[in-house]
Amino acid sequence: MQRLIRILHLLDATIRWDQRLALEQLLDRLPADRFEQHQVALGPRKGEAARIAAPFQTIPWRFPLDFLFVPSLRRFVEQHNIELIHAWGEPAVRAAVSAGQTHLPIIASVFDPARAEDHSKASRAALPETRWAAVCATEIVRRRLVEHGVVPAQAVLVRPGVDFATLNRAKKSDLRGRLGLGPEAVMLLTDQPATREGGQFCAFWATAVRSFLEPNVRLVVPGCTREGARLGRLARAVDMTDVLVLPGDACRFEELIAVADALLLPGTTEASVTAVAWAMGAGVPIIAAATRAVAELLAHDHNAFLIKPDVTKRLALRFAAALGERHGWRQPIEVARGQAYEVFSVRRYVEQVGRVYENLVAARPPDEDIKDPAIAGEAQTQSPRL
Repeated sequence: MQRLIRILHLLDATIRWDQRLALEQLLDRLPADRFEQHQVALGPRKGEAARIAAPFQTIPWRFPLDFLFVPSLRRFVEQHNIELIHAWGEPAVRAAVSAGQTHLPIIASVFDPARAEDHSKASRAALPETRWAAVCATEIVRRRLVEHGVVPAQAVLVRPGVDFATLNRAKKSDLRGRLGLGPEAVMLLTDQPATREGGQFCAFWATAVRSFLEPNVRLVVPGCTREGARLGRLARAVDMTDVLVLPGDACRFEELIAVADALLLPGTTEASVTAVAWAMGAGVPIIAAATRAVAELLAHDHNAFLIKPDVTKRLALRFAAALGERHGWRQPIEVARGQAYEVFSVRRYVEQVGRVYENLVAARPPDEDIKDPAIAGEAQTQSPRL
């Protein structure tokens, strides 16, 4: 009989939609007879963190004044006999280490390659006393961590899970109507959160150019960020407010993916590609700049339309042209959906993270018995990189 493992999910303000989804899946699906889960938030929960329905204990946190939260965190760990801390964000990792919990294993979930260096620094602060592991959403994340000094066995590749039930419910909802989009509208979606490097500016110009040929195209830029506000000002300045939809934090990003007509990812820097996995599962055409992170999951004309990264103006024109070809993408869409069913299983994600928990608590290598379905011969239809 397997013994119960008590886990603390430690949340900070940097959590994004893909991390929030992964945490929700673990809270909902980890077997209660094997894992007892507790939740602590560093500071008030805002943005994506506020969407999580599970109860959280809040600990006041004003980084870098560690002494304000260390006693409270230590008391919580001792009172609940916590055996492992799962940190959701670099500040959460540092908080666990600062609280003196080096006798406990620490896990970090890393989705964005750009944050790999910060996570590797946090891990070096915890070692060698701490058993530490990073659950990496993609191979490019894992590679970045290893390049920054993480031991390969401690960087465990666990593909994110796509919840097809959530996608089906969203497709049947009136979400498009709540966004003010009629049945004739072509809903284009770009990644969240909007940043200067994220490609949302390019996506807006591509949509604006395409609107001269298809007046009913609309670009949805979700979230409340400075870049989103800048795009709103730009749309007003060029008198194209009808092209841009800014729903703020009113909608969950995974539900927006389900009802979109295409996903635009013009960002030319490496970023989290969980949106790609969900778009594949939703049967949504994907047009993306061919970064290494994107090319790990997609191949041009096989399961998506990839465009070589370029300067913003030329890239916007190429995205606008690609939008005109989306009606002939039935086969790539079907290929992508089949791959999503095989590779991005929620059940597999939860089982593999649970296995990492068990490995660390038992002082085994974190990656023991963890296999990537994309290379284990389990996926029936695979692109050259997936």
